[in-house]
Amino acid sequence: MIFSGTTEGRSLSEMLSEENMPHFVSVASAYGSEVMEQPGAATVLVGRLTADEMKTALGDNGFATGDWIVDATHPYAAEVSANIKEAAAAIGASLLRIVRSSDMTAADGASHYASIEACAQALAVSDGNILLTTGSAGLHTYASIVPEDIIKRTYVRVLPSPESLALCKEAGIESSHVIAMQGPFDEELNRAIYKQYAICHLVTKESGAAGGFFEKIRPAAELGIVCHVIDRPEKETGTDVYGAFEMLLGKPYEGGKRVIVLAGYGCGSDGCVTTDVSEAIRSADAVFGAGRLLSGIAAHRTYPMYLADDIIGVLEREKRIRRAVVLFSGDSGFCSGAKKAFARIKEWDPRADVKILPGILSLSYLAARIGVSYEDALLYSIHGQNDDAHIAHLAEKIRYHEKTFVIVSGDEDIRKIGARLECVCPTACMTIGKNLSYADEALIELYPKEAIDFRSDGILCLCIRNQDAARRPLMPLLPDDAFIREKVPMTKACIRNESILALRLCEGDTVYDIGGGTGSVAIQIAKTDPSLAVTTIEQKEEAAALIRKNAAQLQADTLTVLTGRAEEVLRDLPKPDAVFIGGSGGALKEIMRVLTAKGEGIRYVVNAATLETIEEAREIVDSYVPEDLTIRQISVSDVNTVGGYHMLQAQNPVMLFSFTL
Repeated sequence: MIFSGTTEGRSLSEMLSEENMPHFVSVASAYGSEVMEQPGAATVLVGRLTADEMKTALGDNGFATGDWIVDATHPYAAEVSANIKEAAAAIGASLLRIVRSSDMTAADGASHYASIEACAQALAVSDGNILLTTGSAGLHTYASIVPEDIIKRTYVRVLPSPESLALCKEAGIESSHVIAMQGPFDEELNRAIYKQYAICHLVTKESGAAGGFFEKIRPAAELGIVCHVIDRPEKETGTDVYGAFEMLLGKPYEGGKRVIVLAGYGCGSDGCVTTDVSEAIRSADAVFGAGRLLSGIAAHRTYPMYLADDIIGVLEREKRIRRAVVLFSGDSGFCSGAKKAFARIKEWDPRADVKILPGILSLSYLAARIGVSYEDALLYSIHGQNDDAHIAHLAEKIRYHEKTFVIVSGDEDIRKIGARLECVCPTACMTIGKNLSYADEALIELYPKEAIDFRSDGILCLCIRNQDAARRPLMPLLPDDAFIREKVPMTKACIRNESILALRLCEGDTVYDIGGGTGSVAIQIAKTDPSLAVTTIEQKEEAAALIRKNAAQLQADTLTVLTGRAEEVLRDLPKPDAVFIGGSGGALKEIMRVLTAKGEGIRYVVNAATLETIEEAREIVDSYVPEDLTIRQISVSDVNTVGGYHMLQAQNPVMLFSFTL
């Protein structure tokens, strides 16, 4: 028999039902029976019982010596606990007391009282509105002590049961001052109630985590509300719900399978929420998500969080949450936290049934609003990654696409995109969607030059239509005269092109150019595709400055220029996919030792123009013996006009070593 009426009693009953263990649950009121989510293997008895009535109920239901009685009543129900103890002893049953943990650190600075009488006497001379969250049982005592003007400034939060409402009326509490709600309550809801009713004093029992004590105290402290805590009658000994389960069944509780739904909530308004997502929310024990998404949610419990580790922390503490929904803005399948959350939750609980539900993406909503199809458009997001490199990457994509839809973090992103497009494609038309799906949604059209000064709050996304989109070159080659050379050596176009081809680059590769010179090789690689992460290492500062000048002139924004001896700089860099070595400063062997220590599968291309470098390169390939080695001498002659004749003018021959280690 579980004497319940608390969260712990309901939880233990649910846990026993999962094991199909028959048991009885005794609750004081019909409302207590209603909040039993599903009786399962439980038989529910309703009614307030004296000690003698408890003995009779136990006898009538066959209880005798050796059976179990569980006291899961409220920690302040001292009289009820005494009755349960007497009844259990009378029939020789084993008694288990479920005790809530007590951690008062969150209530530092609060006023403490031994009873509601003592607290009422202190409040009798207080100013400002008072909120009682101590239930309806002590209302008569409170009302008999405080003066009438205090009663008029008192608000009470009680269970939505006829008994509780009747006690409020008897105590003289105005109906507009009665907040009839079933908990538990999160911090956001408590904070909203405190603000709504201009609360200056909060009265609460020290009801522990299960009673929502901390969720009441923390927001009250933030708002400067004076907290009045009714201490527990006495220190109790006992166990928690999970200890009780283990004692009753002789095994630890492992929990039923969790059902966790990762749901796309659409643009934000209720009208964009799919029926499947709405149904998942209705049947959930708890809903997680950003505060903006939770604002209109009617759920049993809500938690303003969306990171997987934060959610897991709640699920570990709140074992009663078996069905949870995590809301993500837009669509769960596009630049959404749902991907990481899915992997992390399955890693934490492989038995969990984790489902993903799609939502209406703001970009598809924008496409519909402006009458533009997006099956042939580029979809892109710079939300949370609006650095110069990502903006440059996006602008380069827009240059070659007639339609681009972009998710942005805010108006700063719009200004950055506008500034970049003013240089790349100034005639592009930018359509900004603001607060899409909400009552104040707006569509704003700008050209890049106008977007540079754009200022707006709200939730923004963007469509860019570039009617003059260029055809993307399959091999973007740069002529030698595109580079500022000064007195710095440069890998000429023919050698440069052959060397880059030999690197066999793929999208997203990390590439190192060692001995940058003018930067011609590194810049041409960077211009090949913005997804390439290219770093050039140049020993001489004047040459490094020239590389930066060339990179700025040719808009190679994704290029990183580092100065120093390559064998030293490389030690702090991650493993690359491909390496071009155009100059080694006599340290080719040491450079190779550093690089090969980073791992296998790196593609190398080494250019050798002197006999000494050729010999060094030959010794390296002899020591490593790569299976795919190719050695090629490239000799190039240009035709120049001298007088009336066309003369061949030879460039220095170069040995090109390419291999994978």
